[in-house]
Amino acid sequence: MVAPSPSLDTRQSLAVNLEFTRGRHGAAARIELHERPDGRVATLALRGWIDPVAERRIEQALDELGSRGAGQLLLDCSQLRHIDYRVAAALVATLQRFEARSGSVAVCGLSRYLRDLFRLAGGDGHLCQWSSAAAVLGPATTGKSASGRAS
Repeated sequence: MVAPSPSLDTRQSLAVNLEFTRGRHGAAARIELHERPDGRVATLALRGWIDPVAERRIEQALDELGSRGAGQLLLDCSQLRHIDYRVAAALVATLQRFEARSGSVAVCGLSRYLRDLFRLAGGDGHLCQWSSAAAVLGPATTGKSASGRAS
């Protein structure tokens, strides 16, 4: 984790790529931490298919983000193709736990099918209309490394 420094621009970020599962229906994520004047914002961009194994690893990643001081979470699902309906409720519960312990949660970029599945699992309160995290954060904060260069 990068500690805030007066010399660092508040738009800089730290990024980590995670692979949850492999194969044709694999799942992966990119986590970015953005230091903002109002606190640390984490984006978790999911890709692929979320199955029970991937859901448990997402839960671990969110627990770690919360313990690292992320006060806001933006879950970007614009590259997410499928969520196993059996784990949708567990994923919503994980987001609710993060919100209760650490701060706010917003979910963006869901397809119509995934949005309906998320709503059925009780995640209505976290849904937002943005198409991706880039639409929320703006181009100045996405795709940047800690040095400020595009990754």
